[in-house]
Amino acid sequence: MQAQAESPRAIYALIHTGPAMAAADYAPLETASALARRCQGSAHALLVGAAPQAAIDRARELGLDTVWVVSAGAAPEPLQSQQLADIFAASLAREGPVGHAPDSLFLVAAGPAGEELAGRLAARLKAVPLGKCKHFEFDAAGRMSVQRAAFGGRLDMTLACRRGPFVAAVRKLDDAAQGQPQDSHATAVCHISPAVPLRPAYPASATARAEQQASLDGAKLVVAGGRGMGGADGFAALYELAARLEGAVGASLPAIDAGWAPVARQVGQSGKYVAPEIYLAIGISGTPQHMAGIAPHTRIIAVNKDPDAGIFQAAQIGVVADWQEFLPALISAWDGAPH
Repeated sequence: MQAQAESPRAIYALIHTGPAMAAADYAPLETASALARRCQGSAHALLVGAAPQAAIDRARELGLDTVWVVSAGAAPEPLQSQQLADIFAASLAREGPVGHAPDSLFLVAAGPAGEELAGRLAARLKAVPLGKCKHFEFDAAGRMSVQRAAFGGRLDMTLACRRGPFVAAVRKLDDAAQGQPQDSHATAVCHISPAVPLRPAYPASATARAEQQASLDGAKLVVAGGRGMGGADGFAALYELAARLEGAVGASLPAIDAGWAPVARQVGQSGKYVAPEIYLAIGISGTPQHMAGIAPHTRIIAVNKDPDAGIFQAAQIGVVADWQEFLPALISAWDGAPH
């Protein structure tokens, strides 16, 4: 199959806007701007949701060619994933107000909500779902290839992208790769109201948590224990440390099987996938099944009394020590330090 490179590639950042957007929510805008310059293509944004002005301003700073804003009347809040997919698909359809070319690339923010949206949108637009991508390349003929993690981050695989369109989830670029401010007067802002009947929202209700400690979901710091903790008393110390560090407690499968922590705390291939900034692994050997549950970008600090533990191969910092000596010393040092 030959690449379709008759015209410059169009790259679209798909953003669900709101008054409390985080830095990670702007990742598609930054990536679209950077990739469009690299492939001599065009960068655009499609904004759906309340309070779009901050995203419009960021798109202008990055020099995007066009920003389409779905009017508030066509996008009542709060929007669920299937409703967002309805609006984006109607806007981007060939006969829609935005439309797209066969080799277009659609970008969403990485994360559970964004990746669910990417799958739904790929099905609606008959696009190729690329998953969570971390690197894009374009050859001289305009053909695109993307790199993404596989097998829990233990391997990278490269996908040759021949026939599109394509949908990819992206994380926030590092400072060196972020798009630089461009001519803020070059961006055209268009308000649209795609004709789309929204499906009803799924009924949702809040459920009280079974435990009071911080959840693993979205935690920026995780303190995890394994077989080396030796018993439930060790996990009591982990909860104490996590509370001081404003983090969440995780556990390996052997610790879960031993009953030292609830199943909701399991990290690994058969448990949860976590993406904190720091993962403090205490008494964890580092089996491939456990490491599959930790995001590749996470910085790992490992504490284990076995100097040959496999976890040290993946750790940025390693401490050979017994947790019963290390944890009290760490907690004491933390309590005595200025915050």
